[in-house]
Amino acid sequence: MIKYYDNDCKTIWYDEVHHILIASWKLTPTSDEFRACMMVAINAMKKFNTGRIVYDLTSQGMLMTEDKQWLADEWRTMAIAAGHSHVSFVTADDLLVKISAESMMEMAKQDIPYAYFSNMEDAVSWITLPAHAALGNSQYPSV
Repeated sequence: MIKYYDNDCKTIWYDEVHHILIASWKLTPTSDEFRACMMVAINAMKKFNTGRIVYDLTSQGMLMTEDKQWLADEWRTMAIAAGHSHVSFVTADDLLVKISAESMMEMAKQDIPYAYFSNMEDAVSWITLPAHAALGNSQYPSV
């Protein structure tokens, strides 16, 4: 794996074997940190020509409603233009993180396949399935 970006809040890796990005939050970001890191994800999609991203949210915590709205209204459009096509989330068993991620996806009215998982292995397996696009939007698929 190639480390593309690393700061106090987030690390983004490019997995050249699976041709995916893996973005891991290290802490609950401020609004400015969240938005800056999400823009870096768009740059990574462009650089590596992949729209498949696994987000590890286990350390992200709760996001502000304004940041979720920004994600839905502004970031989503830019990300799709950059090729964003699939997303899986690792939420572990933290109910608050799951609720935050679900509300974010609800606000974004995602029209790309997405799913939530309790571990990285299942999230990567799902996002790299060859017939994956046919699965459609699904909150909790079985792998």
